[in-house]
Amino acid sequence: MVALRSRRLEGIFGARLDAVSHAQVITLVTNAVTESHDLDFKAELYGRSDKSKRDLAGDVAALANTSGGVLVLGIAEDNQARATAASEVALDNAEQDRIRQIVSELAHPTPGIDVIPVENPQRPGHGFLLIAVPRSPMAPHAVKVDKGLRYPRRYGTTTTYLSEPQVAAAYRERFAGFQDRFEDLAKLESQLIDRLDVSDQTFVAVTLVPDLAGDFILNKKTLMEFEQEVRDKDPHAIQRGVVFGSTSVGSRCLIAHGSSNAAAATYLACELHQSGAGGFATFIDHRRLERMGDPSALISRIGDEDLAVGVLSGLRFLARHARDRAASGGNAAVRATLWPVTEETAAILVQNRAHGGSLGHQIVKPPVATGAFDLDDLAEDGAPLVAATADLTTGLIQHFGYPETLQMTSDGTIRIRYWEQGYGQRVRQWAEACNVQTTQETVG
Repeated sequence: MVALRSRRLEGIFGARLDAVSHAQVITLVTNAVTESHDLDFKAELYGRSDKSKRDLAGDVAALANTSGGVLVLGIAEDNQARATAASEVALDNAEQDRIRQIVSELAHPTPGIDVIPVENPQRPGHGFLLIAVPRSPMAPHAVKVDKGLRYPRRYGTTTTYLSEPQVAAAYRERFAGFQDRFEDLAKLESQLIDRLDVSDQTFVAVTLVPDLAGDFILNKKTLMEFEQEVRDKDPHAIQRGVVFGSTSVGSRCLIAHGSSNAAAATYLACELHQSGAGGFATFIDHRRLERMGDPSALISRIGDEDLAVGVLSGLRFLARHARDRAASGGNAAVRATLWPVTEETAAILVQNRAHGGSLGHQIVKPPVATGAFDLDDLAEDGAPLVAATADLTTGLIQHFGYPETLQMTSDGTIRIRYWEQGYGQRVRQWAEACNVQTTQETVG
């Protein structure tokens, strides 16, 4: 899926960018479409001189620094920036790789791009190359020119360069954006846990905010489709036998609970916002016990395997909503916490393998872990999703005084010895199906 989503450009092309046909690109010429801040025509491929390479990196960086857009290689323009002829270019995998390499080497930090070949059915191997560039939350992107850095941006049909005060302002905006996203995570988490029935359950709550917000239409049809998608389905990547029992809507969001009571969620809950942000919660305590020496207080026994599966499933579930339903893009800020954990309801981390036992010490405050990951990595079953889960779960486990999650590693490998028999076979099957490496290693 192409990261750039633009209703304006999709209207001009007549399709999503990853589904544009040769005939639809030709209509740019037929309709004499004019270049703009998000659309740039090039009659030929970028050359191999240093200047041509800088031009490519600069054109990409300019779009990433502005509002995103598309470079169309194979369309000639007149002196009024109108598409006048379909010159077409050779479509070659090596050329597409060269484009990506040049952008990676000369634009800093590297902006995300998708290179999309659109072949002429009458001339195999020829057609158009679309370079789709989403607006970047990592802006400003610089291009090295001589011994200095230049920061390009689109202004109408031309490229200009940011002044020093503008560069400083762009950096301030970038860091303010990071802070805003992590503040949004805490707000989403608060809204989600307010819905949870925590009278006898402890949950892991995962929240996600994409860098590039998306959107989707929320109406009765959407709710019906959502209900068919999740009702009576287990959303866990490694099945736990827990399903959503009800669906509804809130203000600009879809809601699902594990119970039939929409007012208070048991076992499962999710809130999926139109922007692509969302929250997911699943219960993870084995059972609560009275604390020794204090019959009025309780302690939750948090299973380390349930915790790993809960975080993994929450990341995947929310990322797929953001990417596939809301068409969000870029990286995603994520947060995970255990709730409730208080003086009255403490928590300990336990494992049920061999003779069982606890890991680390008990805690009386909700542990929190945060991170930022590529949205596509979180949406797909694979090693990057496992690595992100290991990072976030370890952040939670360390609050118990234990150094790391045992079930998986930061390089995306699953330690199969740390899954007890109830999970073991399902974990092996899942890992094999998505080409995730497993190991028999133990942690000393």
